[in-house]
Amino acid sequence: MRSAILHPAFAGLGAREASSEAFTDSDASNGVSRALGYEPNGTAWATRRGNPAPLLRWKLTRQRWELNRRDDIRLTGVEPCLPVLGLDRAPSA
Repeated sequence: MRSAILHPAFAGLGAREASSEAFTDSDASNGVSRALGYEPNGTAWATRRGNPAPLLRWKLTRQRWELNRRDDIRLTGVEPCLPVLGLDRAPSA
């Protein structure tokens, strides 16, 4: 699912990087981040169930995304949306 969201961000809208956070004990979420090529990008704290809990921060650059990008996702209808989003033209993917 995260791959499906990253594709329009990078290929359709020209994102330079994406970020994610997960609690340190969320092995599944942190595993997805690693598998998709995200790199560690520091730590933070959040409140979970009324208590402070540590977070891991992740960053995925366009270059890293290109290494693992899916080839089975096709974008259509992006061009007409770009002006509404303040973008002049579709980025080259």
